[in-house]
Amino acid sequence: MVWQPATREIDPLQEAVVQAARATIMPLEAIPSPAPTSDGIRALTLPDGRRVRMSLTAQVVTQETRNGRPTAIYGIGGHVAVEHEGYKVAGQAVIDLATRAFLEVECRLSSVGMLNR
Repeated sequence: MVWQPATREIDPLQEAVVQAARATIMPLEAIPSPAPTSDGIRALTLPDGRRVRMSLTAQVVTQETRNGRPTAIYGIGGHVAVEHEGYKVAGQAVIDLATRAFLEVECRLSSVGMLNR
C-alpha cells in the first residue's frame, strides 16, 4: 500500500476518537488527546463546540507479521457521548513492534441513540 493524501475532510468526532484510541494504547505527548480522569473518561470539546466524553479500552488481540515485520493487533472498544447522543466504539489498531509506529487505526462508531438528560 502506498500513502495517498486524504480525498475528503476527516470528521472531527471520528478524528477525536481515533486520537483517543492511539493515546489509550500508547500515551505520548505527541498524540493530541486529553488524558483520562481518574474514572477513565476523556473529555474534550470539538472545534464546532460540541462536548465529547469517551471511555475507551484497548488490548492486544494477536501478534502477526506484516510485510516481514512483527506487529501487534489491538482490539479497541468503548463508548462515546456527544452532547446527548451516544455511540458504541469498536475497532482495531496495528502497531509495528520494532518502531512502535501505528500502521493502522480504525474506530467504527455505532449510534445507540439519545442519552438520558
